[in-house]
Amino acid sequence: MQICAHTDDDLYFMTPDLLQSVRAGVPVVSVYLTTGEADGINLSFSDPARKTAEPDYPGYTAARQHGIRAAYAAMVTGSRRADWKRDTLPVRGGVTAEINTLADGQVTLIFLNLRTCVAMPDQKVLHLWAERIGELATLRPTGSPIPAKSDGRTLTRDGVIDTLVDLMQQYEPALVRVMNPDPERTSYDAKTGSISYCDNTDHTAAAFFALAALRRYERTALSRRPAVESYLGYCNKLRPDNLSAGAAAEKFHYLAVYGGEDGHECREEPGMCGDRPLGNRAYNRYYGQSTTHRWQPGTTWLQPRADGRLTAFGVLGGRPVVWTQDQPGGDAWSGPETLGQWPADDEGRCLSWLDAVRDDAGRIHVLAMRSTVGAGPETQQRDVMHLEQDARSGEFGSWANAGNPYGTAANGAAKRRGLGIPVATVTGSGHVKFALRNFGGGLSARTTTPDGWGPWEDLHGGLLEGASAVRLERGTVEIYATNKEGMLRWYQRTPGGAFERDYATLLARPAGRPTLVEQTDGRLLMFARQPGTGWTLAYRQREVGGDWDPQPCVVDSTPGFGPLAYTVLPDGDAALVQRTDDGGLRACRQPRDGSALNSEWTPLGGGPFVHAPSVAVDAAGRVVVSVLDDQARLRTLSLDAYAPFKEPEAGDWRVH
Repeated sequence: MQICAHTDDDLYFMTPDLLQSVRAGVPVVSVYLTTGEADGINLSFSDPARKTAEPDYPGYTAARQHGIRAAYAAMVTGSRRADWKRDTLPVRGGVTAEINTLADGQVTLIFLNLRTCVAMPDQKVLHLWAERIGELATLRPTGSPIPAKSDGRTLTRDGVIDTLVDLMQQYEPALVRVMNPDPERTSYDAKTGSISYCDNTDHTAAAFFALAALRRYERTALSRRPAVESYLGYCNKLRPDNLSAGAAAEKFHYLAVYGGEDGHECREEPGMCGDRPLGNRAYNRYYGQSTTHRWQPGTTWLQPRADGRLTAFGVLGGRPVVWTQDQPGGDAWSGPETLGQWPADDEGRCLSWLDAVRDDAGRIHVLAMRSTVGAGPETQQRDVMHLEQDARSGEFGSWANAGNPYGTAANGAAKRRGLGIPVATVTGSGHVKFALRNFGGGLSARTTTPDGWGPWEDLHGGLLEGASAVRLERGTVEIYATNKEGMLRWYQRTPGGAFERDYATLLARPAGRPTLVEQTDGRLLMFARQPGTGWTLAYRQREVGGDWDPQPCVVDSTPGFGPLAYTVLPDGDAALVQRTDDGGLRACRQPRDGSALNSEWTPLGGGPFVHAPSVAVDAAGRVVVSVLDDQARLRTLSLDAYAPFKEPEAGDWRVH
């Protein structure tokens, strides 16, 4: 299920993930909160007639909805023209929505039709969320099966939330895709506290409504607990393009269908050709060239326990869960089971991200992010949560709140929303340390002590997102992250020492967070995505703790997306696993002895899936590759760690 503000949000921001689900035959339901009728003029911005055209809000709304039907029809059938079943759907507050279905329900589109007219600036969906207005009117699109007498009916804030809950209860989605509730700031006035954000406020409100509905839905007795994925909107334009040219072109093709600029002959009324103000301009808006997960997925969520069993961590139904091998090195797994004692239900839900590390005693530590959303600033809270294994029993107890750099005060709400995702590591003294992007754009960090968590540290720097950390064999920690010019480096000269910053790594800005692997000689290897191609590049330090060679080696020219997972093999090499443009996986071995890197990768299939893969070596010496599939199930593939990787056969991927 996709919950969007506008009829093109799923195309712009949730594709290629969405497209891969559709192509795999997974039934999808897209819910659009607003009409997106803007100025009501469905003409290209270059059309001279726009200057004298009269607004037609129902007509422009109908055109946008026609466009999204055409785009989904092209995805499913290869043609923009398809037979849709259009019907009405009673929702809360006496409002009648429209529901469209294609291919016996493979695609379902639901239009709630809340108004967003530019001529009524106070009537915004974000104002409804923030309780600045008590209700928001709906608009009947031209030609809709919605009865004319239902035009203008209103929905309250609770009415929108409860409607979304009703739809979740009806469709029981395994995966819910939402927009970004916490967009990045583009300006901040410290004196007045005023902030400008890089996203459309409708996107933000749609995310808030979706998360509030998920929280209510997750409290009910569920037969299926959903995974959740959140996507950046306009903030994509602040980052390097992370889609390959092919993946981006495919996205823009369907946006062109939506905008009526795919070369077809418009047989309908001109206003029904699609979203003409968008037309073929999607590429020029600069935020479609990337698809970015707001809670950037980690690749360390598969970890070995001290007893030899592998454990996989995830988030379902807003709560952390765990799958565990029944026997060390075995094929049977149990789960998902609740991971630790999460705080009371009214204290927030777990975001769809977990990071796991093992300390020097072999105990697993898990970090999560807890979030509460509400109408007022005082209810916007984001906290880092920490869970560790008991030293004797190996069981997980209660989650502890590691807080955030800005506390709980209402005047810190905006700053808490501006936090990045923590990245965890273990210090040379065996303590857990995490760092995350703060509101100012630098890094804040915190470290465990014998008495709990130490004070917050300001590591400074200026970056967007995508931090990665590594502890080296000599006991020092290094952190790398992306800023507007390239890569920043934080490093320690001695174990436990203060962090110093290196602004002159000369490393190019990658598309997403890099993967750091220590060689046997102590130098670092960095694997990163090249912007615009999705190729995998490798950089190598020239000397231990020293400068980097800025000239990369291309280790895979097959386009891909997202971070790479790795584990160290019994023979000392590294096994790397990455996601490719087709939604599957590829794996390779890379030497860690400083010799020439390997460009031979083995296709593994395994898609479509959500978040990012993880990989570990189990007690039987097998390389276990794990993903959370698009039905929110753990899937694993075992590979021989001592032989060249082979393409899997039917049945090799196991579902748990």
